[in-house]
Amino acid sequence: MIRGVRAVVALLAVVLTAAGCGFVDAMAHPEEQTTQPSSAAPVTAAPTTAPPGPVTIVSTDLTGGGPGGLHLDVTVDPVRTGLVPPFPEFSDGCPVSGPSLQYVAVNFSLSGNPGDYWGLAAHLTVTPGAATPGDIGDVGVFFGPSPGHDVYCTDYPPLPTSDRFWEQGMQHVVTGYVVLDQAVTAATPQGRAEVFPTLQARIDHLRVKDGQTLVERELHVTAVRTGTQCPDDPDAFCLPL
Repeated sequence: MIRGVRAVVALLAVVLTAAGCGFVDAMAHPEEQTTQPSSAAPVTAAPTTAPPGPVTIVSTDLTGGGPGGLHLDVTVDPVRTGLVPPFPEFSDGCPVSGPSLQYVAVNFSLSGNPGDYWGLAAHLTVTPGAATPGDIGDVGVFFGPSPGHDVYCTDYPPLPTSDRFWEQGMQHVVTGYVVLDQAVTAATPQGRAEVFPTLQARIDHLRVKDGQTLVERELHVTAVRTGTQCPDDPDAFCLPL
């Protein structure tokens, strides 16, 4: 019996020796062998947001302006805060100040071959929509100055909600400005950028003019890629800004 016990002890010694120190440590400190989840948070890349660019609200083909077809794109730029439209005649005529303002630029771009009738003309009207809050102050619409059209806010208050333009240069792009005059307040220090998409725009009286005779030709909407035609005028657009 004693020999049997000695044999078992000898065999155990051989096993421990073969297993090495790791096995001995595991037997001595079993609690240290439990796998613990890492406390380090996973590393994730910071999200990147591209700066907002212009949004196309109208893209359409037009006829009636000359021997070739025409194409009109209307885009809306990102909101600008605390600034006035970038032409001095606005500040000279309109008794509103930059710090409280927000505006978006609305760009009209005509391409194609209008022949002799190269000057795009149109009207833009912007009014509050059903979802527009009632505490936004005035909404104003302004195009840059042109001969005979360089005095603003003659009937203020309120700001005018409609303006017209005639592009008499060769750049074929005209920019108007839709203004909120009480966007930045103590309650809304960042402005009211969310209001602009609730405003309703009407673009009508699309035409081209002869630069010398001032004779006009109406433009007719054909293939509409982007935008909604007005129910009362298929050659006009009625849509959210």
